[in-house]
Amino acid sequence: MKHLVTVGLLGAMIAAGSVAPMIANADEMMDNEAVQTRQMLMDGIGGAMGTLGCYLKGQCELPDGVVRNLANGIAFAATAAPSAFEPKTMDASVKTTAKENVWTDWDNFAGRFPELKEAALAMAAVAGDKSAMGAAMGNLGKSCKGCHDEYRTK
Repeated sequence: MKHLVTVGLLGAMIAAGSVAPMIANADEMMDNEAVQTRQMLMDGIGGAMGTLGCYLKGQCELPDGVVRNLANGIAFAATAAPSAFEPKTMDASVKTTAKENVWTDWDNFAGRFPELKEAALAMAAVAGDKSAMGAAMGNLGKSCKGCHDEYRTK
């Protein structure tokens, strides 16, 4: 009987030892997915900003509907961003440019996205009117820059 208990305890210890790395690996995988989701969201905003900039500089032509959709896409991303950033991703192995103060200064960080959304919607509202869009793009760019300066590593 004593041997059975010893073997049982040894088996439990081995099983527990093999489960711990799986749990840690699962945490890393979830954190990596959260980081990658945020990166895709922010890359989408960056791509839309670049395309809008191309249009405003006269380097490319876009139909008004596409310009409006790009701006509305930024507004949508601004709505989705706070929940995408909510998970603290300390176990991620994916490189991120998010600073730790995203989470330590959460209210200020998350509070910036409504401003981004409003600036993007203002851009969408004047789609096609390049003179009005210039001012709207300036406001949109300031919103992005303010957050990047404070919450993103270079």
